[in-house]
Amino acid sequence: MRRRLEDLLLEENLLDEAGLRQARRHARRAGVSLARAVVEQRLLTDGALAEMLVRRLHLPRVDLSHETVDPDAVREVPHDFADARRLLPLTLDRSAKVRTIRVAMADPLDLDAVEEIEMSTGCDCQPLIAPVNELADAIQRHYRGVITKMIPRRPIFGTSPGSSRTPSVAIVEPTTQPNHQVGDETSGALKVQALVELLVERGVIDKESWLEAVRRLAKEQAGD
Repeated sequence: MRRRLEDLLLEENLLDEAGLRQARRHARRAGVSLARAVVEQRLLTDGALAEMLVRRLHLPRVDLSHETVDPDAVREVPHDFADARRLLPLTLDRSAKVRTIRVAMADPLDLDAVEEIEMSTGCDCQPLIAPVNELADAIQRHYRGVITKMIPRRPIFGTSPGSSRTPSVAIVEPTTQPNHQVGDETSGALKVQALVELLVERGVIDKESWLEAVRRLAKEQAGD
């Protein structure tokens, strides 16, 4: 049976059902991983979460302050996806027949994220463990000023020679768009949105309060 992070949290008595429901709600509303939601809701520290996963999954924990990060690996995974799921590509191994991408993850049991990386990059994903907040800082540091666009590795279906019924599959190798500076084409509205999201993430402001303030200003400008 597929193991999930929530199963381990309950088994280890780190969360009860009420806490788990709270984390799930936050994850759905914010569009983030359960690991990130648990820490952002202050239900568990990121250190305690990482220690539990290392012990239960027998995977190594990486120190992102000393880990070498390959820019080519970073370009394989879009920033928004990496940030939401709290994961950071570290290295690409091109020496084997099948490429391998090492990825530091807050939740290596996030198999949807693992499968997305493997489908999009054409690499085997080797997950490692890192705390949620360390990943947030590392993601900001390594993606700063860079936009990545992942072109998925998808099979192209056709027909094999001499047969109109037997499908053949051609594999399209993954590619990424060249790096460029975010400020070159980012609108002012998007910059404001990014700033608000960062302030919410750091706990400086509350998103609902910010939205209420926006609605109030909109009504005032409309003369209501």
